[in-house]
Amino acid sequence: MKTCVIWTVNLDSRKTRSEGRKIPLKYAVPNVKLAELVEACRALGIQFEVEEKKYPKCWWEDCGRVIVPKTKSKIHIMIDIAKKIAELRDSKKKR
Repeated sequence: MKTCVIWTVNLDSRKTRSEGRKIPLKYAVPNVKLAELVEACRALGIQFEVEEKKYPKCWWEDCGRVIVPKTKSKIHIMIDIAKKIAELRDSKKKR
């Protein structure tokens, strides 16, 4: 089965497209952490493998990536995950 790699940077609204953001700003969330990425994958029922690596374009920042099975286009998977991260953040704020 094909897989795709999703970096925390790919979903970060603070990054530009040239810095590694892959999804439209309206879906992106600021300051994505690897733990949030993992939590969102679990909540969506997506199988994943975690890797604590540095994104090559910003090797000095702490980030990481998950490897997920490619069930639909990579952009759609990333948008779903970003929406879930935003949803999880909202539910934590309300507590």
